[in-house]
Amino acid sequence: MSKVVKADYDAQQHALRLLEPLEDVHDGERVEVTVSAEPAQKPDWWRFCGVLSGENGESFARAIDEAFPIER
Repeated sequence: MSKVVKADYDAQQHALRLLEPLEDVHDGERVEVTVSAEPAQKPDWWRFCGVLSGENGESFARAIDEAFPIER
């Protein structure tokens, strides 16, 4: 089974506190965890990262470049 869940880290207790229960995982069962920490203070645009990909992302980037040209 593989599942991505959100958790808060408690540094004092060295513990991850899950925001929701894990279905199909029994009490005392050992699990493998991969940690991907989010930046502490994200800029407002951060929430849009990964929304568009490939050709759609490139098209959006071109539209932004045309709407807000940077003088060189």
